[in-house]
Amino acid sequence: MAATLKRPLDPGLFFLMAGLLVGVCYCIFIPYGAGFDEERHLVRIYTMSQYEFMPNFPGAQVHEDVFDLSYQRRITQTPAFDMFNAENFGRRFSTFDKLRYGTKTQSIYSPVIFLPQALIGRLLWWKYDFPILPTIMLQKVAGLLIYLAGAYAAIRVVPYGKWIFTALALSPAALYQAVTLNADGFTAAVSFAFIGWVIAVYVNESVGIKPRSIWVLAGLAVLLGVAKPGAIILLPVLLILWKHPLPSKKWLVVLIGGVVLAVAANVGWWQLASQGTVFSGTGAQSVSQQSNLLLTDPMGFIKPLLLSMVLTFPDQVRGWVAAYGYGAGTIPGPVYFFSALFLLAALLAEPQRVRIPTWIRIFLVGTFIVCCAAIYSIAFAANYGTGGILALAKHGRYYIPFTPLLFLGIAALFTGSESLQRQMRQFAVVAFTLVIGFYSFGIYATYYTYCGYGAYVGESCTLPIYKNLEKEEGTITVQNGMRLNQTFTNQCGELELVQVFINAIPESNSGNLRFSLLDENRQLLASRDFPVSEITAFDYINLPVELPSGYSDKIFEIELEASDLQASDTFKFVVPTDIYPGELSAAGKITAYDLLIHYTCAGP
Repeated sequence: MAATLKRPLDPGLFFLMAGLLVGVCYCIFIPYGAGFDEERHLVRIYTMSQYEFMPNFPGAQVHEDVFDLSYQRRITQTPAFDMFNAENFGRRFSTFDKLRYGTKTQSIYSPVIFLPQALIGRLLWWKYDFPILPTIMLQKVAGLLIYLAGAYAAIRVVPYGKWIFTALALSPAALYQAVTLNADGFTAAVSFAFIGWVIAVYVNESVGIKPRSIWVLAGLAVLLGVAKPGAIILLPVLLILWKHPLPSKKWLVVLIGGVVLAVAANVGWWQLASQGTVFSGTGAQSVSQQSNLLLTDPMGFIKPLLLSMVLTFPDQVRGWVAAYGYGAGTIPGPVYFFSALFLLAALLAEPQRVRIPTWIRIFLVGTFIVCCAAIYSIAFAANYGTGGILALAKHGRYYIPFTPLLFLGIAALFTGSESLQRQMRQFAVVAFTLVIGFYSFGIYATYYTYCGYGAYVGESCTLPIYKNLEKEEGTITVQNGMRLNQTFTNQCGELELVQVFINAIPESNSGNLRFSLLDENRQLLASRDFPVSEITAFDYINLPVELPSGYSDKIFEIELEASDLQASDTFKFVVPTDIYPGELSAAGKITAYDLLIHYTCAGP
């Protein structure tokens, strides 16, 4: 019994337990559509569930529910609790037959990636008419299990660096990708398994590679070929086995065959599936257009590429550690601090020193750098012609599949005492718990509150938070003596400031706009007259508010009245369609729109 109690904590078992517990919870509570490009991937899964394996086939049609239920489609960021109400959670494709025809998606990856999710959709959606959102949750769990299987295989076989592999695979960004619908979880799983097996063969089979290992390496190479296009740049890692003897020459053919098949599948599928997308033809993001730009002025490409790498490096690192979809919300600061401690403890928990030639370690680290630079350059090139090059700052997740190369290049250079190792293993578990605790609270604050994480650390809360709003989509004109009245409900603490967006002001630069705030009984709370000369078009005007002590009402009304304008002069206000709880009336007549406003209040 004493020996059992002293047995070191197994990193593989810890990974599975932690990954399953946290991952399944995230599959349920991270709203559908909150993941990067999740809606696009669901379009692909939806069409594959109908046995259409080519993306963007002619006459494609998708239920509008795919878009209506997406969290990212909301015009304002609101709590996702409504996804669990009876109407939304029980919504079925069979009860809403509005279709969108000619639907295209940028999710053009190999169908192998989404096959498990598509089969779940085929069974539950089309055979048993199962609700949409619960099916999506099960599809997320399927993706999670694939990720856990690949990472666990790597942790089990890698001869050293098991704890560092565990820490990398349990990073918040990696878990977020694994529990949302995308191609990144599959790619990371295959990449982790491939790196782990190559290192295992290098260390354990130096006197001769076993046939079983050759088949596994060839199979993993092929899986790299059907993962995201950039994954095949890991194939050169096989070069560290160059001097390891094979049973016979035919096994070299098997290994090389796997590599060739991987490259052929990767390149061939890309050529086939990219037809008719932004990457084909002559558009700004097309391969032909980008190639022409690069060949015409190579240095004109290289200089901004290097500058962009430097400018976005801190954001890239933060995105690799932790992110929420589309940069939504705020990652709590302690997540990064405890993630660093988790990685450090994992390095110090290594139970033995492993003597690996220096050139191998340099090769692994160098391959990591080359892989990251290549991925960045490819993504940069795709955005070069559009000017969106700094948008890559949010995509540190692209480097997740390659990071084991960096840390395995430095792991097991030394080993501490058994006491230190035991303490570091315990500390790693504590650090992981703190990382996930803060990261999960950030998920709650981002997707299940109005104000977000900042409000919980003393910052003011400004609402609504607009996500998919076009400020040019519609306007309303206010003439001399006309009034606009807009009601809204305060969703946070004590009201401090109200803002209204003005699209255009009178050309004569004369006249006034009275901006007032009323309570639900239309009693005046604050008011100010703004001369036209003090108003900037296409910007907000601000009305500070000082409420009476103990004021607790949540319903307010904004009143705007134009005065002293010349006959032809008007104000114009942006009026999107019904974007938050409230009612807009113009000259006493109720409309179907809302003013574009913000209100600032104390946090919870």
